This record gives sequence, C-alpha cells and structure tokens, in this order.
Amino acid sequence: MLAEGRQVSPTSVHLVDSGVEHLASAPSAEAKRPRSRPTDRSFKVVALVAGTFLIGFIIFIALRPATRNGPTGGIAALKAPPPAVLHAGTVAPPFSLPRLGGGEPVSLTAFRGSPVIISFFASWCPHCRSELAAVASIARLDSAHVAVVGIDSNDGLGVAAEKLLTSAGATYPVGLDTSAQVASQYLLTALPVTYFLDASGKVVGTALGAQNVASLQRWVNRLTAHS
Repeated sequence: MLAEGRQVSPTSVHLVDSGVEHLASAPSAEAKRPRSRPTDRSFKVVALVAGTFLIGFIIFIALRPATRNGPTGGIAALKAPPPAVLHAGTVAPPFSLPRLGGGEPVSLTAFRGSPVIISFFASWCPHCRSELAAVASIARLDSAHVAVVGIDSNDGLGVAAEKLLTSAGATYPVGLDTSAQVASQYLLTALPVTYFLDASGKVVGTALGAQNVASLQRWVNRLTAHS
C-alpha cells in the first residue's frame, strides 16, 4: 500500500504495478544503435580508394591505343638478323687465287673496267649445284657485258667442283679458296652467295641463296645500267 499523502506520478505507479522494476528511463533509439569503430571506418576508406584506382586502371587499358608491332598485336616476335654482307658502295676486297684446272691465277684486278659477277660456291653445297648451270648460262649469254668469276671455297683441291662445273657447261674462270680466306673477307657465313660489282670494283649488291637465269639477268641489267 502506498503511503498516504505521498504524491506519485502516474508513470511511476504504472511501472510498479506491472511488476517490473524499471526505475531507470528506457534507452533511447540512439543508445540502441551500435557505434562504428575507428577500424571499420579505416577499412571503408581503404576499400573506396582501392576501388577507385581499379576503375581508373580499367578505363586506362580500355582507352589506350592498341600496339601493333607484330602480326597479332603486342610485342613483335624477335627475328634473326640477316647475314652480314659488304654494303653497296664498298670497294670489293682484291684477291688472287690458284685457278681451278691450272693456268694463270684468278685475280679480281684483271677484270677492272668491266662489271663483275662473283659466284661463291662449293661442291658439298646442294643449292650451289643447282645454281651452277644458271651462272654458266649468264656467262655465255652476257660475256660482252659482264665478267663472271667463280670461287670454290673451303672445298679441298676442287676435284669434285671441277666435275660439277664441267657437267654444268661452265667455262668461266674459277679460283680455289681452299682456306676460305677470300670468303671471310667477303663476310660469308653460308653458301651460295653472289656478289655484283660495278666497273670500278665497288659492290652494287649481293644475292643470298641459289639464283636462276632470270634473277641473274636482272642483276646484269642493273650492272650494265651502272656502267
């Protein structure tokens, strides 16, 4: 029973009558809301910065011009450099070699004043064999315009080469470069190789690999245009 003469607010009476001792005021909505911890806010900032950077990077890649260095874009595949040769305009190294089959030495200076085709070959070179007949044909057809000289390089005494030349009908002079000394001066690393010189003895051009009559004739036309 409540004490007589004491004033009690209706709210206090209600709380007591409910049988629950809630003398403290009810927690507010703000008190019930969990507070954000500092570490949560830091994580959100870092995530926002990282997301912004990722989006910017994707846009950069999408807008960047495509690189077209190779057949399929991107970085071009590396290629082997071409074999070294004497550049056009270089004075051809002089030589004097024993003549295949005997006779006077084969000397480059003997042909000064006329365009010269120098055919480097060897009997052990399969591609050289297929080329000899074409060189022999040009030597016969264009003897009035160019001089043709053969150099049998790194091929012993040239016995096998002499048989091949006879079979091809070649009658042009051929020098024996048994130690490949002249071939080295002309920067050869493989056979066959053909050099084309103008009348002053300077290199006009070089052909790598086996040549045929048509390709050699084009070079003859070029040489005669220079003379």
